[in-house]
This record gives sequence, structure tokens and C-alpha cells, in this order.
Amino acid sequence: MPTALIVSLNFNPGHVSHLKASYLQFEELGYESCYYVNRSFNGFLPEGSRAIYYGEDKIKAADIAIVWFPSQKNLHVIWELKRRFRTRIIYCFHEPVTSFQEYYDSGYTRKQVLLERLKDWIGAYTSNVSDAVIMPSMKAYDNYLTGKLYKNPAAVYLPLLYDDERTLSHQKTERRYFSYIGTVAPDHSFNEFVSFIYRAYKQDRLKGVNFMIATRSAIGCDDLMSEMMNSGRLKLIQGKPMDDETINKCYASSFVVWNAYARIMQSGVLAKSFMFGTPAIVLRKNLSEFTEDGKEVVAIADNTSFAEIEAAVLRIVESFPHFSDAARRRFEGTFYYRNYNEKVKEIMERELKEKK
Repeated sequence: MPTALIVSLNFNPGHVSHLKASYLQFEELGYESCYYVNRSFNGFLPEGSRAIYYGEDKIKAADIAIVWFPSQKNLHVIWELKRRFRTRIIYCFHEPVTSFQEYYDSGYTRKQVLLERLKDWIGAYTSNVSDAVIMPSMKAYDNYLTGKLYKNPAAVYLPLLYDDERTLSHQKTERRYFSYIGTVAPDHSFNEFVSFIYRAYKQDRLKGVNFMIATRSAIGCDDLMSEMMNSGRLKLIQGKPMDDETINKCYASSFVVWNAYARIMQSGVLAKSFMFGTPAIVLRKNLSEFTEDGKEVVAIADNTSFAEIEAAVLRIVESFPHFSDAARRRFEGTFYYRNYNEKVKEIMERELKEKK
């Protein structure tokens, strides 16, 4: 039986869903799958999975490896797999960059922009030495095609893939929250979300809707946040990695999720929200092939406008079955991995023919 490695060398519990989808997909395509991941993923991967850990276990022979997410360690692993086993490599390139001004405009510091530039160089080199490159959004794909650093012509568009993790228990969960879920990053407009919920709390607006922040980032807790928590208006989960089930409960208990990011190429938060039938608020400038205003999302022009955000939340809550059904349909049609088994098989047959 041919073998496949599912590679992720930097730890992020939010990435488990993608890794699991690839593991299952390759199993269904006739491969014996095995995770090759950062040791910190131990305890977060599905029970009974085959797994070896970077830096501890010897890398195993594989016919194909799919490399998820940027890491400076990827190149070493790719070279070893190619040199020793002639492994064919698929690289999932999330964010090819065309304009660093976008990062400055989104609130990145000069140091953070320089770090993104370094990541882009590493990502470009990684893509150039891979056998095929996957971009998970049309924006990423277009940036790849126009970027001067990206030389590998074996590039294809394929959305972020997920297994369906929603259970009957999730479907019965009470919806209570307008939520920020995920990492606090400069371009995710966390401060705008917090400013909105503070004002809504102080003015006693959006009665019947509570607020949630669920992030592995350590954000602290000021006096007003503590007051909101004590009143029951805010649920705060912060400062430590959350396993898949904890994250899933956050999505399942939300009316609407914040996705009104200053800058976005594709969003795992958006796809995961739709998995649980949870609509989102997005910026109009960021509408994409994954979102349609008035269906699974409500688009706003300004994520600092209290009136716009409040109106968007109310619109979703008041027509929740409509938005929720559309969100769930979007997940099933766009992000569920089994829709793409044949596409991935074609990629392997067309792009990954073993070089003699």
C-alpha cells in the first residue's frame, strides 16, 4: 500500500482539523496515512491515528507528503524526503504576498512586516522545490501567479479542507454569543471587536446576546472585562491551546462570529463557523468566493462603526435559521474534504508523476 505523510511542524491546535481532513482523504484514496508533526500535537490528534514526531522519531519513507503551514523546518524535511525516498511533495501555500503595504495598513509594525517578508521568502522557496502547490483561495492563487518569487508552475486552487466535526450534541447546543474565536493577530481587528462589545455592554444593547472571546493568545483582563464576566455578559477563554472539541463548542454556541478582519486571504475561522451553521460578519471589501452578503454572512463597510456592527448582529439573530442554513450549505459544498477526493487524485496523477 502506498504511504502518505501529513506534515505540520509548528504547533497550532487550530490546524488539527486540516491535518485530520488530509489524513482521512489520503486513506480514502488508498494510502496509509501518518502524521509527521510537532510533538505538541500529541493529545490533540484523533485517537488511534498513526503519528511520528519531528525531532524525536526517525522520518519514515513515504510516497507522498502534504506539507501544511509555513515553517522554517519545512525545507529540511522536504529535502530529506526527496533525497532519501523520492517522496512527492504537495505544499499548501496559504498566503503568497504581493503588497506589504496591506500589512502596514492592517496594523502591523515594521518588525512584524519584516517577519512576514522573511516568511514569504521561505514560503516561496518551499513552493519552488515542491512538486505541486495548493492555494486555498482565489486571492492567494492570483497573488501566487503575479508574484515574482513564485516559480513553480504546478500550482492549483483548492479550498481549505475539513472533515465534518458537527455532532447531534452540537446541533442541540443553545446559541448565546457574538464571538471572537481564534488568534489575536494585528489584521484580525481584535481591538475593534472589543471596543464594540464594551460599548454594547455599557449601553445595555443587544439584549439576549452575550459575548465570547476564545483565543490561545494571552490578552489579559482589564476592569471592564472582569465586570462583564462577573455580570455573565462575557465568556473569556484565553492563554492556552484549546482542543478541537472546546473550539467546536465555541462555534456551536455562537449566533455569529467576528470575521470583519482588516486583511484576509482565506479564513479557517470562517470555514469552521460554517461547519456549525454559524454565520459571520465580514468587511465588504473582503467578500470572496466563499461568502455572499445576505446569505451566510452580513457584510459591513466599516468595522469601527458601532451602528453597522449592531445592525449586522441583529439582522443575523432575527433571521438566524436563514443565515444558519446557508452557512451550513456553504460548508458542505465548499469545505468538506470528500468533495475534493477526485481533484486531489487528479493533482497527484497530473502534477506528481514520479520523476525518473
